[in-house]
Amino acid sequence: MAERMTREEAIQFLTMQRDLAEDCQSAQDFRKLLEETGDSIGYTPAFRCLVKGLEPEQSIRWAE
Repeated sequence: MAERMTREEAIQFLTMQRDLAEDCQSAQDFRKLLEETGDSIGYTPAFRCLVKGLEPEQSIRWAE
């Protein structure tokens, strides 16, 4: 079983994914990015950031 990311690692990953989402050329590209992000950090924070536009720090609500 893979180790769970820390909150800081997840914020960094989500920030990188948000930057990549800006470069998506199609809905299919965006969907694939959203799926990858959701599989890595969870679909709720991925949706909050990539779809709703919240900052990564606000999107991830994990307790340390």
